[in-house]
Amino acid sequence: MIVGIVGAGAVGTLLGATLAPHADVRVLFRENRTAREVASRGGLVLDDGPARRVTVSAEPDVLSGAEIVLVAVKTYDTAAALEPLRGTPLAHVPFVAFQNGLESVEQIEYVFGHHCGIALAPTTEAVLRVSAGAARRMGQGSTRIGWANGHAGDETALDALVRALGGDLSIDQVDPVEPYVWGKLVANAAINPLTALAGIRNGELTRRPDLRERAARIAREVASVAERSGVELPFGDPVAFVEDVALITASNRSSMLEDLEAGRPTEIEAIVGAVVRRATALGVDVPECSRVRDEVRARQKA
Repeated sequence: MIVGIVGAGAVGTLLGATLAPHADVRVLFRENRTAREVASRGGLVLDDGPARRVTVSAEPDVLSGAEIVLVAVKTYDTAAALEPLRGTPLAHVPFVAFQNGLESVEQIEYVFGHHCGIALAPTTEAVLRVSAGAARRMGQGSTRIGWANGHAGDETALDALVRALGGDLSIDQVDPVEPYVWGKLVANAAINPLTALAGIRNGELTRRPDLRERAARIAREVASVAERSGVELPFGDPVAFVEDVALITASNRSSMLEDLEAGRPTEIEAIVGAVVRRATALGVDVPECSRVRDEVRARQKA
């Protein structure tokens, strides 16, 4: 199977290294310098193990012949990363978004239209980017994968991907997938911005009463927007779910914290901003989500 991957940050490196023994993996990078660095090392490196050979390039042709394409860039970067592929035969293969937030489908549709196959793969895998094409697993999570509503595609390709990943990752096909997308969003919206603003690891969130209460309010607000959107979350208590995730990932530094400290754009718009926009359209009041979104926005500009 020929698998294309767009982006080789933490999650993209995990996926590529996991698939390398089972598939012909081809990775599209944004910069030639980065592609050359990874190629000179011999491939993708996971957990300081031996390099796993894949084909890497910053030229879109590297993905020629791919039977399925995994999208592993930050959500806000999706359209720009896929734009070089517009008009290629890849418009007819399934895309699988291993991303945060609610807007992956819209970003992929912007480039390839409304009729392409799009699967969503919310994952709780904890992975740290060490350098270009090198990552370290910080904790084993689980991944759910399924076709986005109205975007079913090549089932054979998706089945083959799940089998190839299933040897090393905990991954299950689900239908519908949207409850799991929203479930992950509840945790991300409550944990990521608060830990980023406070400069703390995830577990500290449960030990600070002020932040714990804010996280609870955000979790309830996101859950209320999911409910109004007609989505039944895969858990009963959103607050308990967020606290469980914070404890399971206690030693983790959220990606939003890492981005803020490095002066990079964060995914605040894809995660919390998307909730606020959906809430506004549905007439749902989400004051805590609006507040934390604005705080992260201000910190990014500082």
